[in-house]
Amino acid sequence: MKYLFVMANYPDWRQAFFDNYISPHNKAYCKKWGYEYLEINDATPYRGNHTWNKFKIPLDMIIDKVLVDGDTLTHIDADMAISMDHDLSFDKDFTYAIDSCNTHCMGFYSIKINDWTSSLLSNILSDKRYQVLKDKKSIGSMNEYSSFWEIFREQASWYSLAGIKRHSWTPFFDLPNYGWHSSLNGYTLYDLDELHEHVGVLPVEYNVTHIPEEDGEDKFYMNPCNVKPIIRHFAGGRKWRKEYYENSLYTE
Repeated sequence: MKYLFVMANYPDWRQAFFDNYISPHNKAYCKKWGYEYLEINDATPYRGNHTWNKFKIPLDMIIDKVLVDGDTLTHIDADMAISMDHDLSFDKDFTYAIDSCNTHCMGFYSIKINDWTSSLLSNILSDKRYQVLKDKKSIGSMNEYSSFWEIFREQASWYSLAGIKRHSWTPFFDLPNYGWHSSLNGYTLYDLDELHEHVGVLPVEYNVTHIPEEDGEDKFYMNPCNVKPIIRHFAGGRKWRKEYYENSLYTE
């Protein structure tokens, strides 16, 4: 089985936008490409924030045998629009994209359910690692001294597991191994051979977080997308644009 997993539980105008535009678009996408649609609007925040549920809910589904070996689960954030022309099916066990503003972004990811990805989810959510690292401070992209885990949570956990530096002014695509092992420490669990065997990193068109013509200038804009986005991601306060759910590129 193939599943598309989306969470949306907003306290403001965004929920109505999601209900009226994004949810129908996601359902049409799933119908076209043969996905079961999992839309969750009532999840309880985990560790005080819903973003951890991107991985907590799938792990619970594996434990409860709702997801079984051979299934595929693809997650997208509620502020994403998927092109109807592209099926999100991939060869690697864990697949995601580096976004326009140069992060290994967990807004979109896809996993094949097997022993390796079950272990990956457990490692991302490890309470032992969380308790040790959640308050550990480092220099951020704005030259601030802060807790990466407090700000980016599940994304920071993946950075730690893969040994990725917190921020790079060089595009991660231009670094060796996409930036994996650019910041090794005692909490990096995966060696490069294992990462290359199991993890796929997609080009920026799979997570377009910035388009200057729509969003204005952004000093973090390091990975231009020269084609129409496969996934447009309205992250970081970008204006949600209903045309992405209405025009011919994104709807049937």
